[in-house]
Amino acid sequence: MSLRQQLSDVIEFYLLRAVANSCKLACRDRPSPQGKVRVQRILWRAKFHEALDADPDKNFILKHESWEDPQYLLKDTVSLFGVSKEGEEISFVKVQDGENVYSSRHGPFLYISQYNLATHIITISADDFIKFAETITHPSSKIIFVANTGRCGSTLLAQMFENLSGLKVLSEPHSILTLLNLFNRGKLSEERYKTLLYSTVKTLVTFEDETIHTIVIKPVFKCTPQIHLFNKMFPGSRMIFLYRNIKDNVDSFMRVMISFSRYAYLFTDGEEMLAYWVNDLPLPLSTTAYRWAKDQKVLSQLSLPAAIAFNWCSTVVCVKTYIEEGMDILHMDYKELVASPAKSWSLISTFSSLPQIEGKPLEAYNKDSQAGAFLSRGVLSNARIKKKEQALIESEIAKILTAFNLLRSVEEELDSVKGVADREND
Repeated sequence: MSLRQQLSDVIEFYLLRAVANSCKLACRDRPSPQGKVRVQRILWRAKFHEALDADPDKNFILKHESWEDPQYLLKDTVSLFGVSKEGEEISFVKVQDGENVYSSRHGPFLYISQYNLATHIITISADDFIKFAETITHPSSKIIFVANTGRCGSTLLAQMFENLSGLKVLSEPHSILTLLNLFNRGKLSEERYKTLLYSTVKTLVTFEDETIHTIVIKPVFKCTPQIHLFNKMFPGSRMIFLYRNIKDNVDSFMRVMISFSRYAYLFTDGEEMLAYWVNDLPLPLSTTAYRWAKDQKVLSQLSLPAAIAFNWCSTVVCVKTYIEEGMDILHMDYKELVASPAKSWSLISTFSSLPQIEGKPLEAYNKDSQAGAFLSRGVLSNARIKKKEQALIESEIAKILTAFNLLRSVEEELDSVKGVADREND
C-alpha cells in the first residue's frame, strides 16, 4: 500500500466519522422490537487499515431496512461478523446471492472478506443472540480447530482444507477473539463469556448447505487459550497446532510490523502497537504457573521483538499445558509442512479422519497463501531487520526461552508431556 492510498483511507475514515456523528445528532435511533434482528444497508464504509477490525457504529454509515426473525441469520448469504458494545451486541454481515465470503480467492482472512463484501449489517442483542443459538441443534458436522503461533503456515493449511469438497474454512473469525479480550478485561463474567463463546462457535459452524460435513476454524494465535473450552464444548472436535522456530517467527512478525508501521503513524503510535503484543498473552487459562509472565513490571520493559517472543512462548506453553492435561493435539513444524507436503497432508488428514486425497489439497502450495492482503510476499519483501539489531534480538529470545523453561525444541517439549495425565490417572 502506498502512502497516498494509506492517507486516503485515513481521511475517508475521519470523513465517515464526521458524517456519522452528524447523523446521530440529527436522528433518533429506532427502538428495537423484542426478539428481532435489525437489517441495515451499508451506504459507506471506511477504516484506517485493512488489518484492523470494523465496528457497526464506528466504521459504517447504515440505513435501516427491516426487522427480521432471528432465523434470518441462518441464510447462506449471512455470516457472523463481530461482537460490539462491550459484548452487548452481536453483528452479522449479508453478502450478495451466490457470493462465498469464506473463499480465499477474496483474501486469506474471513473478517477482512466480510468487511469488503458486505452489503448489509445485521445486529442482534447478545441476550436475544443466546436465545437464538439455543434453537440451533448441536452441530453434527466434524469441527477442526487449527491453533498456531502465527506466521507458521496455518493459512496455507487452511487453504489446503478448503480445496476439499464438503469443507468450510473460517480463517480468523474475530468474534471469538473479541470475546476473549472482553473476558480478559473483566467486561464479561466467566459464565457469560462461556455462554457467548459457545453460542458464537455454534452459530459459526451452522450452515444450511447439507453437503458441508466438516468445518475448519483457524483462530488468531491470541485465541490459543480457548482451545480447551472448544474441546469441552464440542466433543469429538480435532485440534491441530502449527508452530515455527521462535527466531524465524520473531523475524517474520518483525517484518510485518516494519511494513505496517511505515504509514501507521497516520493513525496510531508505537506505544499502541506494542500494547497489542503485551496485552492478552495466550497463556493457559487452567493454571497459575505463568502468573509472573503477566506482571506489568516485566511486560513494561519488553521491546517489540521481545514482546513477540513472549507471545510465542505463551502459545507454546499453553498448548503444552493442555496436552499435559490430556488433550489430543497434533503438532507440526512449519518446516515439515513446507518441506514434505504429501507426508504432512497424510498425517493431518489421517488425524482429522478425512479422505486420503493428495492432489487437490496440495494445489494450495502453488500460490501465495496471503495474496491480496497486508501479509502478502510482495508487501513484506522489502521489510528487513537491521543486522546490528539481530544479535540483540537473539539475546533477548534466549533469555525469554529460559524464563519460560523452553530449552528444547517444540517437538521435544510437547512430546515430553504426552500421556502424563493418563499415567497420573493410572
